[in-house]
Amino acid sequence: MADLLSLEHDSADLARALPALLADAQSLAASLQAGSHGRRRSGTGETFWQYRDYATEDSASMIDWRQSARSPNRLYVRETEWETAATIRLWVSPAPSMNYRSGNAPTKAWRAMTLATATALLLIRAGEKVALLDPMTPARGGQRAVTDIAEYLLRSSATNTLPPLPPRGTTQTIYFSDFYEKTNDLVASIGAIAATGVPSHFVEIADDSEETFPFTGRTLFQKPGQTGTGRLFGDAASIRSAYQQAREAHRGTFADACRRYGFARLSHVTAHPATTTLGALHQAVAGERA
Repeated sequence: MADLLSLEHDSADLARALPALLADAQSLAASLQAGSHGRRRSGTGETFWQYRDYATEDSASMIDWRQSARSPNRLYVRETEWETAATIRLWVSPAPSMNYRSGNAPTKAWRAMTLATATALLLIRAGEKVALLDPMTPARGGQRAVTDIAEYLLRSSATNTLPPLPPRGTTQTIYFSDFYEKTNDLVASIGAIAATGVPSHFVEIADDSEETFPFTGRTLFQKPGQTGTGRLFGDAASIRSAYQQAREAHRGTFADACRRYGFARLSHVTAHPATTTLGALHQAVAGERA
C-alpha cells in the first residue's frame, strides 16, 4: 500500500513538473531564435548520398562497390541524408549536489534539465536525432522525443554521478553537471570519453553562492541529502579564501582535461539568464557538424 501511495505521489509530482519544464525549455529555445545548423553534404537537393566506411555489422548488400573500387583496401557504404543525421546524446547529473539553490534562483538540477530539454528542442528542429545518454534509448526526432526526454529527466533514479561513456553510434555528447566528483575520478572519466572518439561538450552548472561564498558568522554546512551533522564554523568568512582556492584548483584541472582532449567546456551560473549558455552550446554543437 505504501508503494502504491508513493507511486501516486510521484505521478502527481511529474504531472505538475513536466508542463513547467517543457514551458521553460520552449521559452528558452524561443528566446535564442536559433536557426538550423548546417551539415556536410555529398550532393545537393532534398535527398543526397553520403559515404562512410563499411563496418562488420553492415550487410554486404549495403556496400557501394563502385565507390569502393576507387580506394584500394577500403569498402564504403552509401547512406541517405536522414540516415546520416547526427545522433546527439544528453546527460544530466543525478548528483544530490545538483538540488542546491540559493535566493530566488532555480536549483542547479532544474536549470540543467531546462538547458538539456531546450537543446534537444533546437537540435530536433534542425533535423537531428536526440536521446539521453542511455544505450537502451534510441535517438529520434519529433516533438514526442523532446517530451520523452523531459519526462525521463524528471523521473530518473540514476545514481552514477560520473559522466558515462557514449553508446555506439553517438556523434556528439553533451554533459550537464556541477562536476563535483573527486578530481582524479572526473579527469579519468573525461579521458575515457575521449578514447571513444566522440566529440563532447561539458556544461558546468553553479549556484551564485558557490561562486561568491557570501556566508559569514556561525554557519553549518551540510552535504545535499545529508542526514547527519555537517561542519559548523564559528565564522564562515574565515574559510572563504581556502574554499575559493580549492574550488578554483578543481575547476582548473577539469578545464585542463577538457582542453587537452579538445572538448568544449561552458560555465553557467543559475542566477544568470540561460540564453547565453544555450547559444554558446548550440554554436559548439554546430561547429562539430559544420
